Amino acid sequence: MKLLDLRKQAKSRFRALGIDEVDADFIIAETLNLPHTSLIMIDEISTLDAKKIEKNLKKREQRIPVNRIFNHACFYGLDFKINKNVLAPRQDSEILVDECLKLIKAKGLKSALDVCTGSGCLAVALAKNAGISVCASDISQRALSLATVNAESNAVKINFIKSNMFSKIDGKFDLILSNPPYICSHEIASLDDEVKFQDPLLALDGGEDGLKFYKIIAKHAPKHLNKNGYVCLEIGATQREQVLRLFKDYDFVDCVKDYAGKDRVMIFKLRSEK
Repeated sequence: MKLLDLRKQAKSRFRALGIDEVDADFIIAETLNLPHTSLIMIDEISTLDAKKIEKNLKKREQRIPVNRIFNHACFYGLDFKINKNVLAPRQDSEILVDECLKLIKAKGLKSALDVCTGSGCLAVALAKNAGISVCASDISQRALSLATVNAESNAVKINFIKSNMFSKIDGKFDLILSNPPYICSHEIASLDDEVKFQDPLLALDGGEDGLKFYKIIAKHAPKHLNKNGYVCLEIGATQREQVLRLFKDYDFVDCVKDYAGKDRVMIFKLRSEK
């Protein structure tokens, strides 16, 4: 079969369904295990390859995200395995890594704790780019097992801890970061199918008001922060003022917007005792 014909047909099908046609080339290249730029150099593909591609195209038409089809995602220039037990890394979360790296460099921070680590993408990206001591925790052993694989495949050492938030955490850190579940329980049913049917509920549900985990972090982080330590959090686009009130006993440092201009990362500093 002519690959160019297949590509045109796939893009047309996706456009008709409101799916980004870029996904078609991505799926074709991933199925063929080729760089995306190589597609223009291929004329014919085998019937077997065409069938494999068609199978994956249909999965996307069923609203399965591309990264779920192939069980891996790119985050901060690194490759991560994902599965049904973890949230798929989002591009907006790279902003949280950016801000943490800026703090680490500017303030000379030496250690970090990633709470609710999931796939480990935040912790791995920090360890890879900052070279500091990183611990990461999650309540899910299955998530931690996958995060361990991701750390090993990206050649970084991270101390993974099975813990319900801070319950099993010992010691103190210069930085605590987290992208916790922050969707209100009653809003989950209204999420896009690609989210509510593909991402684990455990990684989405932030309680009745979406603030359950921010409350826990605000209360318990001081016991696990060194003097002049920082907290960096990813937040929902409408949660700035609520989170600000929860962290009223900290010094507010900044609120950073995402690529769409929405509030996405909040930074707080542990208030020094006077």
